[in-house]
Amino acid sequence: MSHRYGIVPADAPHGASYPVWAIQDHKTGELVKALPPRPEPLRFYSYDRAERWVSTNEPRPGPEDA
Repeated sequence: MSHRYGIVPADAPHGASYPVWAIQDHKTGELVKALPPRPEPLRFYSYDRAERWVSTNEPRPGPEDA
């Protein structure tokens, strides 16, 4: 089974010294948006929180994926 979402580095706010993470949709190649139709990608300031988002939002396998 392949995963739909991946965690990638995002642009940090200007002058920030901490990492920022975004979620990439492997199906489309696009970054997941924060609040559609706004263009800003969803950003996390903790890798752990990004992982929780991915695990919560990852599509569940159907019978054809088993």
